[in-house]
Amino acid sequence: MRRMLLVALLVLVSLGGAALSGRGHSPRDAGAGADTGALPPGDAIKMRVEVTQGRVDEVRHSVQVSLHNDGPSKLVVSRVELQAPSFTGTETVTPNAWLPPGGLQVDVPLLYGTGVCTGDQVKPQAQASFVNLTVQTEDGRVQQVRLPLQYPNPMLDKLLGIDCLQAYLDQQATFTFGPWTHLPSGWVTGTVVVHRTGFKGTVTLQEFVGSILLEVLPTPGREATPKPYAVLKPGQDEVSIPIIVDGERCTPHSLGEIKKPYVFPAWVSLDGGPLLYTELKITDKEIAAFKPVIDACAAGHTQM
Repeated sequence: MRRMLLVALLVLVSLGGAALSGRGHSPRDAGAGADTGALPPGDAIKMRVEVTQGRVDEVRHSVQVSLHNDGPSKLVVSRVELQAPSFTGTETVTPNAWLPPGGLQVDVPLLYGTGVCTGDQVKPQAQASFVNLTVQTEDGRVQQVRLPLQYPNPMLDKLLGIDCLQAYLDQQATFTFGPWTHLPSGWVTGTVVVHRTGFKGTVTLQEFVGSILLEVLPTPGREATPKPYAVLKPGQDEVSIPIIVDGERCTPHSLGEIKKPYVFPAWVSLDGGPLLYTELKITDKEIAAFKPVIDACAAGHTQM
């Protein structure tokens, strides 16, 4: 009889995804934008999962799978897999996470991989996704549990859109840094380079900004530089903007809280269309060039 009940439970969880995804469960103890799936009431295992992302997760290209045990007995989750067809390279982790009863949240980080982008879609919709769990109950039984995520899924749509927009822009033009020159102050000068890779029309670099710690400004005008910062006209392959990178944003707070030291946002448009978000590409050369700026900033020696 126990075996028959277990088989029935597994079939219900496996086949009930379509009905579950439309129930509109309200996530508890989750940040804005969390998406959730839950087992139907009355099952031996009563769990909810939420997928969220914080600032640190953004840098790592990861998400948090938040587990909740709403049943009467403790559970152990030994395996967590985000099954997301719109992403490749999704990580499977083995956290051995203990879940006491009562709905206490236990977060399991995992990498969600890279968005699978087709065509020129810059606002794609992620396919229906699931969280697969290996769960052990107090009596020692091990069960495979598959929980559906909300569909359409705002969070996975957002993550997929970020990757696909970047992939689309990379096919049109690249936005990189040029050679660096170190200054006695600890700052560095260089260039931002717009290079045509496929788009035949006008590529406009409206603006770029520094990271939370490092300030990046065009020279010689710095803050007074008019926008757009650069226009790559038809027939041109490349245009460069001289810049300076300094540590004037350095404060004890920013040093203590910094999570994205090398993320430099930029906004571009193609043939006068809407502004599109991208980021100036960072290589090991940039990290090596910026290290003295950060070191001087931390030591309080960044002076003109």
